[in-house]
Amino acid sequence: QDVPARYAPQMGWEGANVIFDSWVHPLMMGLEEHLIGMFRHDFEFVDGHMSHKGEKPPGPEAADPITLAAEANGVDEAELLRWAPSGQAELSRIPFFVRGKVKRNTESYAQERGIINITDEVLYEAKAHFSR
Repeated sequence: QDVPARYAPQMGWEGANVIFDSWVHPLMMGLEEHLIGMFRHDFEFVDGHMSHKGEKPPGPEAADPITLAAEANGVDEAELLRWAPSGQAELSRIPFFVRGKVKRNTESYAQERGIINITDEVLYEAKAHFSR
């Protein structure tokens, strides 16, 4: 259990905060897990779903940093970064609402270090790097 090892009064203003926290924190943690489970297979959050807005109109795509770096170095974008099956499997386990940011951070981490093949180990290293 999550039992704090700290001064925890039960009376007065400080006690009210302690009691409130002891009730709200478990509820919020349970709600978070419930929402992740509830929306895990929602069509809007699954990769590759069709949008209700239709297809993107043809035209110039917005250049992303990886494409710009590849063009500047004269290297094909596909040669610059590749996701290994282990990296993709680990990425798919990350909740949908932070998956995009994790992917961008991992790719920028790999690009800074000259890593071409992104595995689950690279994902863990990037997580440790950005959590500092």
